[in-house]
Amino acid sequence: MSDPVVVIGAGVVGVMTARALRLRGAEVVVVDALPGAAEMCSRGNAGMLAVGHAKAWAEPAAIPALLRALAGREPSVKVTRPFDPALWRWGVEFLRHCTPAANARNTSAEQRLSRFSRDRLAAAEAEMGLPVDTWHEGALYLFQDAAQFARYRAKLPEGGEITALSREELVAREPSLAAMGERLAGGLLSRIDSVGDCALFTRRTAAWLGGAGVAMRFETRVTGFAQSLGRITAVETDRGPIACSAVVLATGVETADLTRPLGFVPQIYPVKGYSGTWRITDPAGVPRLPFVDETELLAVANYGDRLRVTAIAEFAGRDRSLPPARTALLDAYVRRRFGAAVDLETPEFWTGLRPTTPAGPPYLGRVRTHSNLWINAGHGQLGWTMSLGAGEVLAQAMAGEPPALRDISSRARWLDAI
Repeated sequence: MSDPVVVIGAGVVGVMTARALRLRGAEVVVVDALPGAAEMCSRGNAGMLAVGHAKAWAEPAAIPALLRALAGREPSVKVTRPFDPALWRWGVEFLRHCTPAANARNTSAEQRLSRFSRDRLAAAEAEMGLPVDTWHEGALYLFQDAAQFARYRAKLPEGGEITALSREELVAREPSLAAMGERLAGGLLSRIDSVGDCALFTRRTAAWLGGAGVAMRFETRVTGFAQSLGRITAVETDRGPIACSAVVLATGVETADLTRPLGFVPQIYPVKGYSGTWRITDPAGVPRLPFVDETELLAVANYGDRLRVTAIAEFAGRDRSLPPARTALLDAYVRRRFGAAVDLETPEFWTGLRPTTPAGPPYLGRVRTHSNLWINAGHGQLGWTMSLGAGEVLAQAMAGEPPALRDISSRARWLDAI
């Protein structure tokens, strides 16, 4: 029997990679330092498979936005550790991608991978016999600024999958949006988006993998790698070595900690986000469709019995604290918009570190210095959106199959990018 493929990381990206490998007959071991799957960035995210929102952040308009953030004048973006050397290294590379040509290339990669991934979710639930808890009815993008709405609407292609709606059309579709009053200028309906509980789907898939012969080694911390002739021969852990035929790094913001001793450092910066979850007491008082408030830059998702609201992109290094000022922003938004429809007394707040590359697309491919070391990390705020597709494409490449997509990875000198 050959040694297994070791997937490091049991977030949604690692678990979907393990699934794609197992479906191809590979022996797989998943290793994670935490007690279970989806305990970090996959735990409390917005839940939107936001194909309509898949666009590279690095663009010409991002430069003045970051300058405003540095000056404390950008409510949705916070820079609380401006002198972090890792941030400056990342930022220099980010600026290189803020050209129109680079933005178009990186946005195309994100959109193609996001659509490929989203289109596989319903089939994955059916194949694994999981309850159908993802909804594929689309999503809304709302605008409280008429000029902002006009700019977005002007870019829409004729007859596409994204349609502009007036305030009256939005309220007719989702009556609970009337609570936004006359401030609601209009919105977009994206028919290619979905919504679901990322953590629940990941944990159910991890349980299915356990039943399918995948070894799930939780509470196991990776300490290094044994190497020979340009190959990883074993993953060293605090519970002993695991011999391997290949290794996949699905390790988010911790990736550089593992790769630095191997001689390369992926540019993945932790962009901190926050979420709050409220119990729904009046289903008629909250929208059925998920939405992104493009003016206040918050995402809202209805999980049936819970309302999830996420916001803020904060450059704070690896700080995982929950400052009251951040949670108060979420609480105030929910009280204004949906206060009569949720239990305001028992919200659950969360923060996570989105692993973000300067270009936008994840690092996806084989590491050039090690013939059996692969990476699937750096999906930013689109980890849930891209996870099934990224795992599938990487497993195809590892199995020697032609990948279904090409040119979907960020580029790096150390990477044979897909």
